[in-house]
Amino acid sequence: MGTVRPIGAVHFVMHRGTGEQGKQHMRRMSMTLTTAVALGALAFPAAASAAVRAPVDAAASVSAACPDVAHYENAAHDGHNCSTVSPGAGQMWSTTLNAPASYPVIAGGRVFVTTSSPGGSYGGDLYALNARTGAMEWGPIALSGLYFYFPLAFDKGRVFVNNFDGTVTAFNAATGAQEWSTPTNNFSGEPVAAKGTVWIDGGAGVYGLSETTGAIAAQSGYLDGNGADPAVNGSGVYLSAGCSQFKLSLSAQVVWDDNSGCTGGGGASTALWRGRMYGSDGHQIMAQSTGALEGSFSGVPAFSGTTGFFASGDAVSALNVAKGNASLWTANLPAAVVAGPVATQSAVWVGTSASTLVALSPATGEVLSTITLPGIPGGGGEYSGDPSDIGIGNNVLVVPTGSTVTAFG
Repeated sequence: MGTVRPIGAVHFVMHRGTGEQGKQHMRRMSMTLTTAVALGALAFPAAASAAVRAPVDAAASVSAACPDVAHYENAAHDGHNCSTVSPGAGQMWSTTLNAPASYPVIAGGRVFVTTSSPGGSYGGDLYALNARTGAMEWGPIALSGLYFYFPLAFDKGRVFVNNFDGTVTAFNAATGAQEWSTPTNNFSGEPVAAKGTVWIDGGAGVYGLSETTGAIAAQSGYLDGNGADPAVNGSGVYLSAGCSQFKLSLSAQVVWDDNSGCTGGGGASTALWRGRMYGSDGHQIMAQSTGALEGSFSGVPAFSGTTGFFASGDAVSALNVAKGNASLWTANLPAAVVAGPVATQSAVWVGTSASTLVALSPATGEVLSTITLPGIPGGGGEYSGDPSDIGIGNNVLVVPTGSTVTAFG
């Protein structure tokens, strides 16, 4: 069990990233991973199988509400989901695929994941699993492209898969039928889809594609870095790339930018919450409206109400983001956090390098439950495999561990 250190109103000290840190590709795969991850990936079975077991009858709880439509849960990347998942959730099912699985997208009663081709070959596959049973509804559908990188997103009945080359392909979520495929530019990042547009960042800038036709509806010039994971809301597109933070209009025009004094390759994730942008390249907190610097942060964020939860190393810290980032609590876990956090009303969920899924109390940081997993969650990245993470949607919590995908509810 982890330990919780209450720290009342003592302020949590956050440090700004240096210029060199700003060059780093700060995806979750930068979390400390052990050699066991790589060895475990080599040991997974080569063929996909049906769900191996379903010890808990939780199918009735699966809902079409509260989908998980992108990495970090939604287009704002705020790590928050309105699903109801009890801290004492039981395993619903577990399915083994042909290779290590990506983060899940959960919508319409289905769980969508991509895998990297087994044996080190370029390419991968796309799967749709039944959220209630884990049974394969369609797939595998072969994916092609340089390396092993196939991030995905969902909106309005379509699954959108990007690759390292920047070719975005849309699939019908119900049938798996391909609807369109549009090339953009290489060194591309994770897609987000919102309000009829799919957004990606690549080596030549940010692209906005029509969700229905794949036509390029908006395109910026080169900004900085490449392969960032944009966050989108009703006022713009935000990204943290190279040594810079950007806000673009929904027509891909630069509204404001902030540069730390260098230029560089790579990109990172961006989260939006309560009028602020949290850019992981440089770990800066910016005002969404003006780009004014409001502070800095450490770790991978998720949010709920006025609280931000930040996972870094073996600790998860809670800050009051409405009151100067005052510290609320810090939970020190027995192992490094390598997946999550994802925040719901009842728990903050993280996966650890000890092959455990941990639920923390959002109010106190108390460990509410610790569930043993079949392997280590998380991992992957632009050059090494599909980015993997935990996800919550439709009242189902999904945890990929290598080629095994397990659901709890």
